[in-house]
Amino acid sequence: MTEKSMVKADLVTSTLLLAMGIAIVLMSLQMPTMADRNQSIWSAPGVVPAFIGGMLVLLNFSMFVRSLKRKAISEFKEGAITKGAFAQETTRRIITTLLFCVVYSILLGRLWFPIPTFLFISGFILAFEYDLKASFKSQLKKVIFAAILGIVSTILVQLVFQKLFLVRLP
Repeated sequence: MTEKSMVKADLVTSTLLLAMGIAIVLMSLQMPTMADRNQSIWSAPGVVPAFIGGMLVLLNFSMFVRSLKRKAISEFKEGAITKGAFAQETTRRIITTLLFCVVYSILLGRLWFPIPTFLFISGFILAFEYDLKASFKSQLKKVIFAAILGIVSTILVQLVFQKLFLVRLP
């Protein structure tokens, strides 16, 4: 990416993440407090999301201000998307990542949790590590590694959420 396109990307990214952080804070403030059960306010389910949302707001506000100082708005006169942006490898990777996340979020409530999680993790690894030009035999280690990492990660995530956080996963 060029410096000009990076400044534009910073402005767009910070604006989107700023809005997302504000939405997270607002939604977490609407979650029940534990005051009606004579519990500490710090044990409320919205404390951690509010903290994460607040950090998103603070950090992205600073990135937003920095991009404005670098004259990001004037860079949009040449167009929002630079020529050849969709032919770049970085753009392809971003689109691939977004597609994986969207498909995972669609499958998450419809299938038993380990299935889409395993497919997401191992598929994500293979999407970025597997070389379609090389033979399958020469890349068998990558496929096995992706499968093992997918299985281990899925089991660990499930154990952490169910045993440590006491959250039932779908």
